Amino acid sequence: MEYKILYDKISKDYIKIYFLILLKKVPSMYIPSEHLSIKWYDDFKGIDLLLPWMIMSIEIDDQEKYWVREAIDNLHNKPSLASVQKFLKSLNMYPIAYKAPRLVEEIQDPDLQPPPDTLDHLDTTTPTTFLTSLNIPLSQQYYDWAPKKWSWDVAAILNKSQIPNTNLYDPVSVVTYLILYRLNWERDTWSGQDRLVQGLENLLQKDEQKFFHIMGWISRQSHYVTKQFHVSVLPALEHFPKARKEIEHFITDEVGHYKFMEQTLEALGFKSIESVEVEEVTRWMLDVFEEMGKISPLAFSAMVNIFEAAYYEGEDPLSRVLKKSSKPEAARGYDLHYKINQEHRHCDMPIIFSSRCGPQPKSHVALTVHLFEITLYFLDKMEEKALLDMNSS
Repeated sequence: MEYKILYDKISKDYIKIYFLILLKKVPSMYIPSEHLSIKWYDDFKGIDLLLPWMIMSIEIDDQEKYWVREAIDNLHNKPSLASVQKFLKSLNMYPIAYKAPRLVEEIQDPDLQPPPDTLDHLDTTTPTTFLTSLNIPLSQQYYDWAPKKWSWDVAAILNKSQIPNTNLYDPVSVVTYLILYRLNWERDTWSGQDRLVQGLENLLQKDEQKFFHIMGWISRQSHYVTKQFHVSVLPALEHFPKARKEIEHFITDEVGHYKFMEQTLEALGFKSIESVEVEEVTRWMLDVFEEMGKISPLAFSAMVNIFEAAYYEGEDPLSRVLKKSSKPEAARGYDLHYKINQEHRHCDMPIIFSSRCGPQPKSHVALTVHLFEITLYFLDKMEEKALLDMNSS
């Protein structure tokens, strides 16, 4: 009831503006991704911006070229230069840079959430010991799937986010660098290589009914996440009070998003949403998110990125595939959801939430990185298995 009242009183347009204002308040210098390269084209008419996860061409006005050229020439060796900061800030809606760690006095603020001492029960030695110590039910299949050892470079993430002259870490640096790290990691994964979309397109050509079936399964996972999301967030309102207002606004902006997936499922011909299975790892992921809201504001903030992907322009890839089928109207749910998420910059919520956190110890950073790695690993495996099973049935 509390959130229905909030939803009635606060307009979506207000929330959109509110989020943009919050993001602008997040201080710190931009540092370009180490994978970013930029090349001029057509005799300095414009630039090609190149990253493993995105390519973008930008025309440069003649009157802007003098400072853009200076920025590009000093992009990696002098990131504090005013022209470099101006350049990166002009592109801050894209995932191309992270925030440099601030000085400790800048974030030792009583208005920021201190990290709780709540992680003694967790054993992050290996993925298996971590899953066991989380004490969130998960069947043996996922323990069998889990990698034997961690592969993400925790030390590199710690290095990028360490507050000068301390053994503490800037939460905004952790989250913004982790988002870039995820994007770079995903390029080598099954889903990151666009195999899900390619597999769906192939299945559509071979057997449209099977295609509709798996699209229903995918949509059901999204439906469950969007319908359950506000429940999973509730503990954070108590345990992350310094971000209570931001969390409440985000809950309000998410209200009703599950109905987009209901439109898609109905258009695909599913008379009963409950008849479509919700995968165990989908439920587990939200249970873990709920637990992080109790024990780690940093991990909670970062995990929002798993639900709200980095900004990209164009069209939702699943919508694009659905429009090639005999039921193109099923794409509308994806289009509406994509439009709201992009316009309201939900991709920025992990940064906004993390900006309400104080300096972090190594234990909370390591937890956040390991949680990202194992969750994304499971999601990748789940999608791969579902499509392979559908193709072989």
